[in-house]
Amino acid sequence: MSILGINEIHKRIKKQALLLNLGKRELKNPEGVGIDLRLGSVHKIVKGGAFIEADSDTKLGKRKGVETKPVAEYLEGRKNQKEIVIKPQQYYLIQTVEWVNTPLDLMPIVHVRTSLFRAGLLLLNSKTDPGYQGKLTMGLANLSSFPVKLQLGARICNIIFYKIKGKTISYRGQHQGGRVSPKKTERQV
Repeated sequence: MSILGINEIHKRIKKQALLLNLGKRELKNPEGVGIDLRLGSVHKIVKGGAFIEADSDTKLGKRKGVETKPVAEYLEGRKNQKEIVIKPQQYYLIQTVEWVNTPLDLMPIVHVRTSLFRAGLLLLNSKTDPGYQGKLTMGLANLSSFPVKLQLGARICNIIFYKIKGKTISYRGQHQGGRVSPKKTERQV
């Protein structure tokens, strides 16, 4: 597996709309091998009850997410974006400003920017499967003893793209399109 360089990412942005809603910096002056993604929205968990059922011999298991409420959202074109304070031990689900259109020959992986963990913030994320389209949703927790202020639109993570050798199967899960959490019980797909 190899990693796409910036020039290849930019080619795919233009030809395949690999990433949408990118900031000016990432289009004109990126650094390293990946693209920085920005904080787009913050969602508070307001009701629990999540579960993930095991698959049976005849069908896939059911799952239910938590109920969330949006508490802050990036507003395109606004000069002064809203700020949110992440208090110690608080946990939120967050989404990126950017939208990913993952082709079948790539697998994106997101890495936290060091400015977050240096402030005591933990970003929980996963790989993104080929075929996924949507904003990326991640967990954000403050592990420190101090509040941390984040401004919507701040760069929070870096996405790199691995080139896949061999066959892939397109993502077909419930989060296609960037859904934060399934509120109702659903059978896994």
